[in-house]
Amino acid sequence: MNITPHEEDPDILIGRCYTYARRFPLVMGRLPGGGRLWGGPYTIPQAIVIVSTAILLITTQDVWARFGVLGNVAIAVGLPFGLGLVVRRMRIDGRHPFAVLASMLGLLGAPSAGRIGGRPLRALPGARPLVGLCTVSWHPAEPATAAPKPTRAAAPAWARTPDALSAAGSLLAARTKRGA
Repeated sequence: MNITPHEEDPDILIGRCYTYARRFPLVMGRLPGGGRLWGGPYTIPQAIVIVSTAILLITTQDVWARFGVLGNVAIAVGLPFGLGLVVRRMRIDGRHPFAVLASMLGLLGAPSAGRIGGRPLRALPGARPLVGLCTVSWHPAEPATAAPKPTRAAAPAWARTPDALSAAGSLLAARTKRGA
């Protein structure tokens, strides 16, 4: 039986996220003449790291180039490509390191109170901060021989929250309750 969205049970929480599955990195793998890049394809962050490291090594070779011809060539070629492989494998919260760095710089440059409509939020004159307290407690599972809890009238669907600390945890808790 097919259930249309109008016929779904309002008590079931449904969450869908397809952004990770649709996220493909932009890569460079071919030369303009049609030949393949050695060791490629490379992502944009990899290319930036490889090129910048190679330029840095070439400009500072008077400082580090003391290992003979073969040792110097091994360092000049191996270090940029090795760092490129590290950048390819490094993921922080599913993002490449430059995106994380850009986010951190954006947070450092953002106003401390946030933005509304693209403008920095200013405090209202005479406003005082609201101070509150939040307590998270843990209750051990009750033994199987305990008396059943008295039942209450069911709360509306929007007021019921599973015992979870995040929205994803709530969705997972609702899914496991439905499957059980």
